Order: sequence, then structure tokens, then C-alpha cells
Amino acid sequence: LVGAGPCDPDLLTLRAEAALAAADLVVTGAAVAHLAHAFTRGADVIVSAAGGGGDGATVDGDTVAVLAGAARRGRRVVRLYRGDPWLHPAYAVESAILASAGIDHRAVPGPAVELAVPALAGLAVHHRPLAATVTIASPTALPPPTDPARTLVTVADDTAGVAGRLAGAGDPTLTAATIATAPDARTPVRRGTLAELAADRAIVAGVVVVGAVAATAEVVSG
Repeated sequence: LVGAGPCDPDLLTLRAEAALAAADLVVTGAAVAHLAHAFTRGADVIVSAAGGGGDGATVDGDTVAVLAGAARRGRRVVRLYRGDPWLHPAYAVESAILASAGIDHRAVPGPAVELAVPALAGLAVHHRPLAATVTIASPTALPPPTDPARTLVTVADDTAGVAGRLAGAGDPTLTAATIATAPDARTPVRRGTLAELAADRAIVAGVVVVGAVAATAEVVSG
């Protein structure tokens, strides 16, 4: 069960690359399917709707059945997740089902989308003294944003919509940033208050960061 990181081939770990190179079968989502095709050596690649890694990623029984069936037949199988397996919405359930079926498996860590994407944009989500704590969760599980020293981080398919929900649940004047995950995004990084970002109605998939660290890259790295 391999973490692919935030879709960037340069951020794929050596251990993940080795697992893909040795695989007979890779089951993955559309977001990281290009990595499966690039780093395997003739393996079969199955793209599952359950493996997207976005806010709506779910567990698919057919995916688990394919993994278990191939493993029982002695095939070397990789389940490739976007980001880090432990933070992927499907990992915990899929891992538990495989364990209950007696399928031996192990997790291969990958750079978390919630940390790597902001870092690539020059934004450190935990930067003392600006941030005392960091909370990483799904958009609906985040606490109300009220403290600029408590960084909130989430991955969303609609970053403006998430900013709007957070603005309504807490302090709309808190500094925030949205970092698009699509490489061809017209404006990769947006900064402003939660209220300002909520008013930007472009539907952009990416990472939302709330708190004092979201000010500017120069301030965070200074």
C-alpha cells in the first residue's frame, strides 16, 4: 500500500519507485495513474474511481477484491495512493479488509499532499513562532478557525467553497491560502482572508491553509 506523494514524479520516494518497478499489478486512482504507468515495468495498471485521493475518495469493494485475488494468486501487487497512505480516506478500511482476509501487506509512506503542496509553494504550515499547532483533517472535520497560531490544513476539490464554510464557522478575517494541485492552474497560489478567498468562486482543487503561516512565502521563510 504505497504513497505516491502529491502527483509529482520528482517527489516519489525511492522505496515507492522500487515497489512499482517490482509490481505485476498496480491499482490506483486517476490522480496518480501517470506515475504507475511511468515507473512500472510492464505491470498491469487498473485505475479505480475509489483511489482519486480527493475529498470524495471512497472505498470500493471491487478494488479490494482485485487486490486480494491477485495477491492470493502470487502476484506482486501495489495499491498506489495519492499522498501518504495513512492520510488517504480509503487506506484504513482497505488495510483492515486485507488484514481480515489474511492478506499480508505493508505500508510504504509517501509525502503528504497536505504538507508537500504548500511546501512546494514556499509555505511551511508549521513555522514557529507563527504556528503553535497544526491540524490536518478533511474539510468537514476541521475545528472552527479562531486562532491564527493554530494552522488548519485540508485537501478539497473546491477550495473556495471550503474557505466559505470555514469563514462561516469561525473568524472570516483569518489569513488563509489556497494552493492549486493542478499543474496548469491559472493562479496556483491565492492568499487573503477566509472571506476574500470564499468570494473567489473559481472551482479549484487544491490545499487550503488557514492561519498566520498563510501570509506570504517571504514572511514564512524569513
